[in-house]
Amino acid sequence: MNSGKRRIGQQNSSSPLLELEAVAARLSIPVRYEKGEMRGGLCRLHGRLQIIINDDLTDEEKTDILVEGLAQTDLDTVYVPPRVRHLLEQARSRQSS
Repeated sequence: MNSGKRRIGQQNSSSPLLELEAVAARLSIPVRYEKGEMRGGLCRLHGRLQIIINDDLTDEEKTDILVEGLAQTDLDTVYVPPRVRHLLEQARSRQSS
């Protein structure tokens, strides 16, 4: 099983994926990248929220999973960059319809 750590140099510092990972970190929600026959998403393990993502997915698919997962959390206590907040608000709209 993969260690769940991101390989350095995979993303530039302004990518939506990295910004979403930073929001998850501010919320103390670990993001783990694993191999397996799953897509991924937000889950609760041992009473703690975490986001598990299939490491074989494209960065766009990983971004979608992070957006879907973080949109289900309370974001009022952390800073969320405007473009990330926009993605999360769109996801919340889709989830409520």
